[in-house]
Amino acid sequence: MTDISKKMLGREPEYYDDFYFFRNKVYSSLDTNFSSIDPLIEVRKLLAFMQFDLSKIVFDTESRKNKYPSPICFFVQIPNDIRILYKEESPYFDLQGCFHEFGHAMHASSIDANNEYWNKYRIPMGIAEIFSIFLERLTKNPNYIRSLLPSNKGNIDDIVSEIASRNKFMELFFVTFYTANSLMKLDYWNKNLSVDEASNVYSALIKEYVGLEIPGEYWLLHHILPEAIMYVPSYLLAAVRAAELDIYMKNKLGDKWWTERESGKNLSEIMKPGANIDLSIFSKLDITTYMKEITEPV
Repeated sequence: MTDISKKMLGREPEYYDDFYFFRNKVYSSLDTNFSSIDPLIEVRKLLAFMQFDLSKIVFDTESRKNKYPSPICFFVQIPNDIRILYKEESPYFDLQGCFHEFGHAMHASSIDANNEYWNKYRIPMGIAEIFSIFLERLTKNPNYIRSLLPSNKGNIDDIVSEIASRNKFMELFFVTFYTANSLMKLDYWNKNLSVDEASNVYSALIKEYVGLEIPGEYWLLHHILPEAIMYVPSYLLAAVRAAELDIYMKNKLGDKWWTERESGKNLSEIMKPGANIDLSIFSKLDITTYMKEITEPV
């Protein structure tokens, strides 16, 4: 993190330079390569090609004052009314964010309308995040990135390589940051910690996993951690399963599975049962693939 901070910011990292700050800042010098790309057009084009019904998905891109800053997807009425709220942040992260939220929308709009209520709406977070992370992975896929970049952008191989390097840093940051967050939340519930005790645990865990000295109370500013729900560990489980789903699709349809029209049908069949999904079709919750991805040199 120190090396990246010096390169991106020209200084040592501070405690407030957290995951959500870096996910924008780390790509800033590469953003001009993506400034002419409309993320909404690209993701809609992709899902339409894969034969998903986009009429069920409403996308709010208006830049209003006090609009919620993070991308978010609402399952208003599954599968017929799915709404995505989004506010632009930076060109490359906008691409990631759009694909992530459309992954949620792709999932919800594919659930069988005849499913029992609980199989439509009581979807575990560790399942809901699989398909958002899975679709977002395309924005980090070298083959897909090459297909987006205009031919006049110079040495595309260099751009793709640099994007891959920074994505690897962000994946490592994601794992360490979310691991610390998850362990704190587990302790909070298992040991019935007070807020002050949780803050002390959080400070120690962030120091151990991320390497930053931060005030422990910082967790209270997080957009998920202060809530009662155990959402944060679900991202880690889903990231592993999303990598396994990617491998499954590659084995079935090839390295560029998204260029095959039947890819949508394959994904829809997996997503159709909702909460009653058969994860064994593509996942054994084997961390090997994911850990190899994020630890091997670019």
